[in-house]
Amino acid sequence: MALVYFDKFMERTGVGNFGDDINPVLMGRFFNRNILSSEEIALFGIGTILNDNNIKSNNHYARKVIFSSGVGYGKLETTLDDTWDIACVRGPGSARALGIGLDKAIADGAVLLSEMYSKPAKKCTRAVFIPHVNSHLSTGRLLAAIADKLDMDYLTPSCNADEFIRTVASAPFVVTEAMHGAILADTMRVPWIPVSLHEFHEFKWRDWMDSVGLKGKPVHSLSPKCWDAREGSQPASFVHRLYKSGKGKVLKHNIRQVIATQEPLLSQLDIIDSKKQALLEVVNDINRAYSRI
Repeated sequence: MALVYFDKFMERTGVGNFGDDINPVLMGRFFNRNILSSEEIALFGIGTILNDNNIKSNNHYARKVIFSSGVGYGKLETTLDDTWDIACVRGPGSARALGIGLDKAIADGAVLLSEMYSKPAKKCTRAVFIPHVNSHLSTGRLLAAIADKLDMDYLTPSCNADEFIRTVASAPFVVTEAMHGAILADTMRVPWIPVSLHEFHEFKWRDWMDSVGLKGKPVHSLSPKCWDAREGSQPASFVHRLYKSGKGKVLKHNIRQVIATQEPLLSQLDIIDSKKQALLEVVNDINRAYSRI
């Protein structure tokens, strides 16, 4: 398969992850089939996948094309030779890490989802809480209960992509620990509040936010950290249950405070439109250059 993205999350955890799983659908919509099935070309897609390990494991391809990928989740010390075509990257942080011009720092390719999916005719009344998929796996029962008590829908990145997109697009606003929840909301013009509980990769968040004119905007840290009881574990003592219940109440209060006091973010429409247009131009350039190889 010539499309490079993180495709092992399901294998490792038993659940999917929206930010990775959208690659085949989105890339299949915009890129020529000859490129995606080529044995000569590797197309690096959406995700934080630019690091030495991924570069080394795909270096056997005659040509490697980077489309909107981000740097992270490992060291990046490899110098890319002329078999690599850096068409564009997620943001300015990735561009600087690769030593390329900031003109290549366009945006995450997931902003093109709004070119594939239409906005719903009717909005829902309940806001949406989106955990990072790892937070869902470790704390999903508690977070779902808290969201419901705050009159919010709980949406995990492990759900079906169509459901994920439809739910975000119809929300009045979202509170999201998942970065691709924020990217989807932004491109569908749904205000969003970024938060962190268990998972926060600052570089990739700043890379994305800087790319769409939201430099310096805060990602709100939530506390205390809580975990669901493991299945099959021994029943907790009364004191331990009381302690966990108290932590859950504090976390619920802190989430409510963030919602009440923080203005949701949304990039300027002209910025997101210009980013989509720039990405589409890069798509056309790649299709013209590589569809016959």
